Amino acid sequence: MINVKESTLKAVGMLLAWAIGAGLGACGGSGDPADMNAPPAGRSAVRAGDILVYESRQSVQCGSRGLTTQQSALKLTHGGIDVVQSACGAMTGVGFPAVCGAGTGEILMHEIRSVSLSDAEQLGFQSVATLQNPALGTDYAWVDCQTGLVMP
Repeated sequence: MINVKESTLKAVGMLLAWAIGAGLGACGGSGDPADMNAPPAGRSAVRAGDILVYESRQSVQCGSRGLTTQQSALKLTHGGIDVVQSACGAMTGVGFPAVCGAGTGEILMHEIRSVSLSDAEQLGFQSVATLQNPALGTDYAWVDCQTGLVMP
């Protein structure tokens, strides 16, 4: 009988869950960043002079779907920032452990006036451009708010 510490088994289990989650997250889509960042059919492109900002949806696996786009947009409007349109998204190229209670990488995106970026940052939002790093393979994709599936 082999005596393996429980903490070692937990660490191996967490590493395996992360590896599986990262692998599943890489499936699907053409992989072309232009495809992921282009608004899906039925959504207008970000207007000149505007910018997309995001915050975490605060959803957890096996649990809460987190905030709605309306709840998130209210943070901006209460801060005096006009919201042009809102949508759901997901971070791509980032691994999340596949375990109940862990984060999902889902984000809430809002189109605002570029001049309001610093005010939005004070409220905890960031430009979606901060998610884009070709060297690391990270980006974002538009997703359906109800299902979390990447939109075509």
